Amino acid sequence: MTESRSWTAALLIAASFATTAKADETGRAPSGTYCGQLSSAGVLSDAQTRFEVVAGGTVIGKYVFSDQGQSVDGELAETGDDGDGSDLTRSFMWRDKYGYGQLIVTFTSDFSEFDGKWNAGGSEFLPWNGRRCHQSIS
Repeated sequence: MTESRSWTAALLIAASFATTAKADETGRAPSGTYCGQLSSAGVLSDAQTRFEVVAGGTVIGKYVFSDQGQSVDGELAETGDDGDGSDLTRSFMWRDKYGYGQLIVTFTSDFSEFDGKWNAGGSEFLPWNGRRCHQSIS
């Protein structure tokens, strides 16, 4: 009986450490929803970008922005970081109904904001930014 209680206590302690580690990790990683804007067809449009850290620390994401009153949904897949070891600047491939291209984002040190630039394969980069928000992507 005592052994059973000890095992239960050990599981509860381990679970609390895992929860604490996950909470700490979230503050140091680009995860969650960011509200901001991106340039589309020469206009800055409202956008929501959601990042999620998956196995191995790779980041994936989804986004939605308004294009002339219509919602456009897209996906992000990380292709790498800039190699400086800080994980603040990362590269993604974006894909939506208009095609695909590159997105490069640089996060603030607390991952509360990012400044980014995207292109569709050409040399011209356009702005894409966001700040953590509590809205969800529809």
